[in-house]
Amino acid sequence: MTSVHDVPKRRTDVGDRYRMTRIAFDVISAFGCLQASGLPGPAIVNVLGEHGYSTSSVHNQLVRMVQRGIISSERFGRVSVYRLSEHVLSDFGDIAGDHVFPDYEGRFHTIVYSVPEAERGLRDRLQYIARSLGYRQLRPGILIGFADRSSQLMARLPEMPGPSWSEAGELSPDSIAAARRMTTRAFELDAALDQLPPLEQRMSALSSGGSAPGTGCPELSLGAFFDLYFDVARAVMTHPLLPEILVDGNQPALRFRALMQKCNLEYYLRYDQQIRECAAASSSFDLIEWLPEH
Repeated sequence: MTSVHDVPKRRTDVGDRYRMTRIAFDVISAFGCLQASGLPGPAIVNVLGEHGYSTSSVHNQLVRMVQRGIISSERFGRVSVYRLSEHVLSDFGDIAGDHVFPDYEGRFHTIVYSVPEAERGLRDRLQYIARSLGYRQLRPGILIGFADRSSQLMARLPEMPGPSWSEAGELSPDSIAAARRMTTRAFELDAALDQLPPLEQRMSALSSGGSAPGTGCPELSLGAFFDLYFDVARAVMTHPLLPEILVDGNQPALRFRALMQKCNLEYYLRYDQQIRECAAASSSFDLIEWLPEH
């Protein structure tokens, strides 16, 4: 390991990152389905009612998401309008299918850490935020990635107590072959390949074997469709695009993104009109803030 430097000592706790719980995903999906940057609470309640959620469960979830910084809210009379936070918009940009491959310059950026079991919550939080920033675990105590995100990581962690510590640095493999093995291990390429066939089969059933999108499983409910949508979206965010030089053949991440594009098409063909009518039935419809391309 070369060029290891101490991470900044000053750390600010700015709240946990968005976690991909199912109801939180469905709340966020309402923005994408309606192509809106801001949604009033009643419209969100109407849309998620089609998923099977009760009004109280949606209101409770919106409160939790505001408290965690996932969404913001602004009052307009008796109605709150909710907007996605910037970091959530950034995180979900990857779901849109943008194919931006990172570069490999002969080294991995690393986070090396030691957190005792007594501070397991801190260790779990470090690992979770690091994953959101593109790092993956090569082995216990060593995270690797393709960009230096150590300052963002430390800004979102509290001060490490007692014997806990972390350092940022670089790891330079001896060869491309070694770098490929490390990438396969840390970014779980074998697990990704195992995950793909069942997802592809589920998607194929919706399009009658791929020949006719929107025609398979005609009785499929919106909630059941979003079971698949959720699984595909989670896979997209779990398996990022990798430097092409380090992955033989087609990347699993590309196949996951192809599935996401098919999910979007299936949604449009099956449920787009239904969801727009639900939103239009809300008394606060005029408060929806549409995206420019709407």
